[in-house]
Order: sequence, then structure tokens, then C-alpha cells
Amino acid sequence: MGNRLRLKTKLQINWLLFTGEEQQALEILFGILNTENISDALYLAEVKTLIDHKVFKETQAYLEAAIIYSEEPGQLAEVHFLLARCCHGQGFVNDALIHLENALQLEANSTYWNLQTDCYLELGEWQEAINCLDKSLRSSPGDADILFRLGSIYQFQGQYREALNCFSGCCKVKPYQPEYWEMKAEMQLKMNQTEDAVESFYKAIKCGGHFSLMSRLAYCYAQTGQQSKARKLFQKVLKHDPDDLDALCNLAGIYHEFQQDDQAYRLLRKAYTLKNNDTLLLNNLGFICFQLGRTRKAIEYYQNALKIDPEDKTVLYNLSVCMTEKGLWDDAKIILERLVSMDSKNSAAWILLGNTYEELSNTKVAVDCYNKSFGLTVKKAI
Repeated sequence: MGNRLRLKTKLQINWLLFTGEEQQALEILFGILNTENISDALYLAEVKTLIDHKVFKETQAYLEAAIIYSEEPGQLAEVHFLLARCCHGQGFVNDALIHLENALQLEANSTYWNLQTDCYLELGEWQEAINCLDKSLRSSPGDADILFRLGSIYQFQGQYREALNCFSGCCKVKPYQPEYWEMKAEMQLKMNQTEDAVESFYKAIKCGGHFSLMSRLAYCYAQTGQQSKARKLFQKVLKHDPDDLDALCNLAGIYHEFQQDDQAYRLLRKAYTLKNNDTLLLNNLGFICFQLGRTRKAIEYYQNALKIDPEDKTVLYNLSVCMTEKGLWDDAKIILERLVSMDSKNSAAWILLGNTYEELSNTKVAVDCYNKSFGLTVKKAI
């Protein structure tokens, strides 16, 4: 095919793809591959277009035939890479890895390592995936996209220090990308570096990050004792989005610290209308109700929480406290015995169980409970 005709055909294909006539464009591409002599020229640009449109099987056959006509190492590497894309697209991950290894032996290319990373991740071999990204990064130093991807894998695997290093690198390479600052801040929180996270969330917001980051910054203020700043910021978030669940719950916690439990309850009730199956939220509602003297309502919230998670130790203990407050000693005993069977070192539960047995006039068992609260061994009668 002459250069002029080929240029005209390329323009036609691009126009058809632009106007949505995809099938007609693909038919022209098939025609080029089927009619042109592969020994004269390799049409790899056309092959890429077909692969981009998920035409894998037919292009794979063309590329397999093209291998013997690829004389330059760089061109042969590209053929193997395109074959790897075809195999990967059809779910033949191991075959894709073989072609990628062939390609990388001919040419070090970060694009090849990135696809190799995809393959290893699909196979669940995350350490191999990390090794591939490390090599890719050495091939393209300072590539923020590779760093970000590497950090995301470390984050998924719970290796937060390594993830933080990657996201910090992203911030240095591209300091105006809000998502990089956001991920750096989240990793700083994981590493209990809350004061540093304040600065990172602030930068993410200044760089145009999503408004929801305000809520995360406010949370950091609250965690570092800056309650007034946190309250103002949470109020700003709720003015923008009255249904922001995190802001509602966290602002409720701040109101409780300011001894404004009526305000806290109002916010938690609003949160409950948005999400009524959250154990932590139900526990917090129960706690605030107890503080307001509404013990029976607190018991109701705790019981609803236990329907979701019957083994939540915090809820079990709080429920038993409410039951003892209302004089429901038998019910409290059942809950507390259940709790200490799950957590035998819970001294507070043992003490409360001892108090409960005293109220039930069973002094001997009460003493045993008190002893267990101090970690003392209870002697069994011979």
C-alpha cells in the first residue's frame, strides 16, 4: 500500500472512529491486515487500534505470523508486547507473561513492566507485581503514575510505611495533584502521624481536592485536640452537604465533649436515618441516650446493635451497664457471663458481674468474680 493511500486510509479510519462508525473502521483495518503482504511491512499501528477495541483473537493470529518477519529487536519486542496484550485480553495470563518476558529480554520498557504487573496482580502474586513496578520505576525515574500504583498495592497489603513513602514521592514529583496529598494524609493517619496528616489534607484541599476532604481535615483537628477548629469545619461541611455521615457522627462526638448531648443526639439521629444498620452508630446512640438519662431507649439501641453483631464486646458491656442501672439483674447477668466467656481478661466486666451477683444475694460467686477481675486464680472446691 503506497504511503499516500495509507495516509488517506488512516484519516478515513480515524474519522470513522471519531464519528462512532466503529464497525466500519474495524472492517477496513481487517482488510489491511488480510490483503497486505506481511513480509513487506508490519502494520503494528493498525494492530494496536484493533487491540484497543478488544479485537484479540484475529490480531493474535496476525502477530504470531509477524514474529519471523520482525528483524529489529525493538520491533520484535513490540510484537511480543502486543501478543501479551491479546493473551491478557482473552484471559490467558500465563501466556501473556511468557510474551512479556520475551519482550523485556529485548527491550527494557516501563509499559511492558506495567502490563506484567497487571498479570501478577490477577494471579494474586502481589510481591512479583511490586518487583515489576520497582523495575518500571528504575526505567522511568520520577514517574508519578508508577509511584502511585506502587503505593496503592502497598496500601492494599497493609504495608502503610512503604505506601506513605510512595505517595510522598508522588507529592514531590507532582505537588499540585490533590489525590496524591489525600493518599499521603490517609497513610499518615494509618501511621498515627495525625499532625502531619493535617498539613497533607490541607494541601489536598488547596490543590482543588473534593469537598469531602474538609471532613477528613476536621477529623484530624479533633484528634489533635483542636476541637473548636474541628467543630467549625464540620459545621461548614454539613452546611454544604447535610447528609455527610462522617461529619454528622464526628460532630456529635465533639458536641458530647462540650457536654452538649442534646445536640449530639440530634446529629446521631439524623445519621441513623441515613444508615440504620451500623453497629458503631447504634452504640453511640445508646451511649448518648444513657448520658441523657434515657436508659430504656439506650437498651433498645444496644439490642439493635447486637442483632447486627452479637459478639461486639463494647456493646455487650454498655448494655449490661444499662441493665444494672434499671435493676434488671438477671438480664445483666446473662449478658455479662456471655461477655466474660468471650473476653476472660475484661476486668470491668468481672467487677460488674460481681456487683450483679451481690445484688442477686450470691456473695460467694460475687467474690470469685472480683478475684478474677484482679487476675487471681479461683480455687475450686474439692
